[in-house]
Amino acid sequence: MKTAKKIFFISLVAFFSMAQIFAQDWDDDWGGDSDSASASSEESAGGFWDKFKFSGDASLGGRIYFDNESAGKTEARAIPELEIGLDYEGPSTNFSARINLSERTLLHNQIDILDEFRADLFLGDFVLSAGKMKVVWGKGDKLHVLDNFNANDYTDFLIPDYLDRRAGEYMFRVQYNAPSVFRLEGIWTPIMRGEIYAEDGRWVPNKVNTLTDAVMGIVGETKLDGMKIPQLLDMMKKQDEMYPNTNRLEYGQFGFYGNFSIGAVDLGVSYYNGHYKQVSANMLSTIMAKKGVPGYDGMPSLEYDKLQVFGLDAQAAAGPFTLRAELAYNLTKDTAGDDPWVHNNSISYLAGFDVGIPLHNLNLNVQGTGNFVLKKDKISDTMIAKGGRKDLDTDYDPTGCYSNNKIVVQLKDTFYYEKVEAVVKAIYGFERRDLVLMPEVSYKIRDGWKARLSGLFIHNFGDDEDSEFAGWLDNSFIQLSVHYSF
Repeated sequence: MKTAKKIFFISLVAFFSMAQIFAQDWDDDWGGDSDSASASSEESAGGFWDKFKFSGDASLGGRIYFDNESAGKTEARAIPELEIGLDYEGPSTNFSARINLSERTLLHNQIDILDEFRADLFLGDFVLSAGKMKVVWGKGDKLHVLDNFNANDYTDFLIPDYLDRRAGEYMFRVQYNAPSVFRLEGIWTPIMRGEIYAEDGRWVPNKVNTLTDAVMGIVGETKLDGMKIPQLLDMMKKQDEMYPNTNRLEYGQFGFYGNFSIGAVDLGVSYYNGHYKQVSANMLSTIMAKKGVPGYDGMPSLEYDKLQVFGLDAQAAAGPFTLRAELAYNLTKDTAGDDPWVHNNSISYLAGFDVGIPLHNLNLNVQGTGNFVLKKDKISDTMIAKGGRKDLDTDYDPTGCYSNNKIVVQLKDTFYYEKVEAVVKAIYGFERRDLVLMPEVSYKIRDGWKARLSGLFIHNFGDDEDSEFAGWLDNSFIQLSVHYSF
């Protein structure tokens, strides 16, 4: 029923937005002055409909997973997907919509069948936009620490491109483009979406299983209102009961971004006010119920922590290099660092460059990113830490260093009159010693047809249990797909 209501709401917004766009541009194409009135209706109609553009991409892929333990566990599956786009450009208004039909949207997230929907109104130096949108803040290249409005869809890990795995958010956006090199924008979203994870299959996050195991281990066979723990866990798996309802104004988001240039340096200043997209688990009631303390029902509470982000970013050209940087201060309610159920404050960064190498058509892109948890010493001073369960702290890090630094390197080249493109991306996490390799070779056949051979390799050089990708270390695969764009 909730899905049906959302689809109805989206359709209603789309209908009225289209009506407004057509009404505003109708006079320009069908009526107006005497010159346009003397034109034939056929010519006018042709000029109007020429402003619409249909596009799309159809693909069919086959993926083969190779487990490390046994060749007999090799698994193959087909991956079909269809994307359709509609764009309209008028004298003072634009409209665009994207439809995504795939296993991810049809079977799991029907609300994302309408991937994006946006209407833009141009008023001099101002642009007003509304709809289901994806907005990118920050100067990083498909990697950011300031891009907070849209959640990620990790149902297929990191395989989709950056924008493809971002979930559209209903938002209102105002942009001001000054005549000089200065730009301001403000965004407000009435509600929020949390991170999207696989509910079953190979890509269920290990932290979801860890939460379930923690509840099982703490509560044991305690009865809660006559309900045994296995029954309780079955109930908790229902997302509407386990996760907070973020379709409320209290989960609205807003922020401001300013961009300007000083010489050859492009600078940005941003402020975000919203929530973390990953839940924090408050296990206090569960712990107290096990100890027999009255007044606690034993149910863990999941919350999206309140979050403010103060950001700076920069981009500059230095000879053949393009330099990028982002810096964020993440402020939560746990400024003292001693609340185990709320994220501590933290600092995140990104720094990198890309450069064309004078050897064939090589391009090298290197970006480093990381996060440092502040007041990490307080994590060992909390009530649950002294009780021997510091692993339940929201910020708990099994490596003990409370930082997460990665380097992402991408090397790209083209061959055969740019019909063949080869890309290798490597991600390495220093603290947990994780390595992810993502090679890809594509070939432009002709007339919009492209064939692509890609793969994924995940490995941990340390303790598998400490890996950020624990539970996914056997998910390496190769994939062959064919795409047709129109």
